Amino acid sequence: MSEIWRFKDEWLLRALAGVKGADEAFISKMRAEKNPYLSHALLDAGILTEEQLGKVVELTFKIKYLPLAPENADKFGLTLLPEKACRKYGMVPVGVSEDAVRLALADPIDLDSQSDVEAITARRVVPFYSLPRTVYSCLEQLFNSDTVIYDLLKKVEAPDEIQLLGGDVAAVGGVNISTPMVTLVNSIISQAYRKHSSDIHIEHEQKMSHVRIRIDGVLKNIMSIPRHIANGPLVSRIKIMADLDVSNHMRPQDGRAKLSIGGAEVGLRVSTLPTSYGEKVVMRILDQRAAEVPFDKLGFAPEVSAVLETCMAASQGIILVTGPTGSGKTTTLYSVLNKTRSEKTNIVTVEDPIEYKLAGINQVQVNEKQGLTFAAVLRSVLRQDPDVIMVGEIRDRETADIAFQAAMTGHMVFSTLHTNDTVSTISRLTDMGLDRFKISPALLAITAQRLVRRLCPVCAERVPKGEIDSTLLDAMGGYGLEKAVYRGTGCKNCEGSGYVGRTSMVEILQVTPRLKDLINSGASAAEITRAALEEKALRTMTQDALWHLSAGHTDLAEIAPYITLEKKSAATEIVPPLVPARAEALPAAPPAAGRLRIMVADDDAVIRMLLKKFLEGAGYAIVEAVDGEEALTAIASGTPPDMLLSDINMPKLDGLALVKGVRETLGLSDLPIIMLTTENSDKSQELAFKLGADDYIIKPFKAPLVIARINAALRRAGKLK
Repeated sequence: MSEIWRFKDEWLLRALAGVKGADEAFISKMRAEKNPYLSHALLDAGILTEEQLGKVVELTFKIKYLPLAPENADKFGLTLLPEKACRKYGMVPVGVSEDAVRLALADPIDLDSQSDVEAITARRVVPFYSLPRTVYSCLEQLFNSDTVIYDLLKKVEAPDEIQLLGGDVAAVGGVNISTPMVTLVNSIISQAYRKHSSDIHIEHEQKMSHVRIRIDGVLKNIMSIPRHIANGPLVSRIKIMADLDVSNHMRPQDGRAKLSIGGAEVGLRVSTLPTSYGEKVVMRILDQRAAEVPFDKLGFAPEVSAVLETCMAASQGIILVTGPTGSGKTTTLYSVLNKTRSEKTNIVTVEDPIEYKLAGINQVQVNEKQGLTFAAVLRSVLRQDPDVIMVGEIRDRETADIAFQAAMTGHMVFSTLHTNDTVSTISRLTDMGLDRFKISPALLAITAQRLVRRLCPVCAERVPKGEIDSTLLDAMGGYGLEKAVYRGTGCKNCEGSGYVGRTSMVEILQVTPRLKDLINSGASAAEITRAALEEKALRTMTQDALWHLSAGHTDLAEIAPYITLEKKSAATEIVPPLVPARAEALPAAPPAAGRLRIMVADDDAVIRMLLKKFLEGAGYAIVEAVDGEEALTAIASGTPPDMLLSDINMPKLDGLALVKGVRETLGLSDLPIIMLTTENSDKSQELAFKLGADDYIIKPFKAPLVIARINAALRRAGKLK
């Protein structure tokens, strides 16, 4: 015997008693035809109108009928309820209040769905009945990619005029890229360019994808996007721009694109990498402005500039610029080349890749697949009668051997190497297999550099001497520097970070005749360092860092990893305790194992006391902040809490600015935030939603409601099961 067909709205049968035409014969026929919904069959057969069906449901189940349209959906409600739950249960939130969420449901008597919604939102459910076809049509429109993208575009600044140079297409290989997606990608790139970002990262997690940009060496989250959009059309659009294979998602790819942004030509170096949740994309922004930095604008100390200019004036030799990736080596070399450039000089560069075009300079691209290695190209370059040669990087013995041979035969050579400091560069060269008798006569100078964030000129202030470690002050005095330390307090100009731009810290070693002899004789790094200090041929990273600190270019938090100081009573190297970049971080004992930390920011001591009592009783660890400024500083200075509970009206920095600082400046897009407000209105809800809050609680509040709302927000964030 075959199993009887059941409608998805089988529950409607209870309401059809006495409805003319909805007899057993009609029901049997609809089952035989396997109609999914009885409600649709009744309407299509003309047995009932929508209004009549709604009235029948209301009389039987005491649930009101709601004619649904996409504009009825509550935007804040859609942030509380995940798309998966809405589609699973066939529901659309149509209103949210302090204690209730109103839902349009295809199945309003399904208690499981309502129970799940109450757990997710910590609000009771007020159900309404809407036609299933209307509910699912509305969901398709609300969660349609274009609709989501348009909502995202409302939250970002309008992009500058962007043109893809060398052709622009909207679809490749059957992958359609919609106009709003093109606009979204342009907005991301434009925003990163305006903020002088060096990289754009698109990363995927289980539920969401995040767009982060690197500004002054620090990554900041600027946007969160549903993963199916970011990992689909967003990544496809970027791959099309970089001329990558859109259909291949299983192997890493690298490509390039050239754009015109507001009339300025900008390059993009695009790299994709398959991860467990999709293709991670990194776009390196190649801003031509970086290649045009004048030598005197690099931020070098006068002593460093003087040594480099002396070496650059030599007729032959090699100058090495060392440091880790992202330390500004390329910018330094381009600046040196621009200073060296003249009509009488033939300059050739060998690079992989050529990041910036330099006027009046011959640039050669390495291509190892075609046999154009650094060594092969360098041999050909030597036959081009060059005066100055720049080698992008010395990677192997062959390249090193040719570069140093060129430096001893009438050529000025500049190159880079990945080493930690100047003296260890000599050991690195010998480890490659280069003979010391080639190193010593050719080597003129070695620099090792790092980039640190520069203090904001608007809000930088001098730190009182009582807050500064005496060892640090003694060291500054020992170098003949002013005993001054500065810090940024945060302002509108620096978006609250205290920093704007970056500057170079440089260690420089000038290779004197005595040092050449030591290198040639195989002296150790310690012996070379000792001799260099005695001859004042080595300006250490510590000395340069303290000069930047004394001049107010940066703060101690930035330079601390790169300095070593000695106490007068011992030769033990120490790193001094950090002077806080702004305000002092809140003292907070580590929570017990398994306890989630909630930060409560409110200027009302009574409110903080009550919340602490409620939440500690519920098993949470509490961190208090008396205002928004203290809260933002504490979050920036240490490990972020698991949740932020913030009042809106606070002195110094109100809750609105606090949320903006957490979301935009600190880039914490996944930190659950609940706002405390005294205004029980739709305007208050809308404001909380626009700021990036996950929920709100009206004052005065009851303990069970607070606990329920916090549990729900932590559950939505995946921090609580």
